[in-house]
Amino acid sequence: MDRMPRYFAHISHDGPIRYGDVPGSIGVLEAVDKPMPIGEASCRTHDENGLAVWTLRIGKQEIPGRWIIVDREFRLAY
Repeated sequence: MDRMPRYFAHISHDGPIRYGDVPGSIGVLEAVDKPMPIGEASCRTHDENGLAVWTLRIGKQEIPGRWIIVDREFRLAY
């Protein structure tokens, strides 16, 4: 069974990230303890709860889906 890779936000906030809490473009980390970004996340909109919704790019590859951030981890939004 394939596991979806986990990605983390290069931010210091805990909890869910609401639209406008952080800049519109942030680094994507491979792990919380590896501070060198491997990609970039761009905030595109917000969901019905006001959470920021992101797209992810690792290197030149766009990662499918829309993502939210909770406790510095990117999670699929829908």
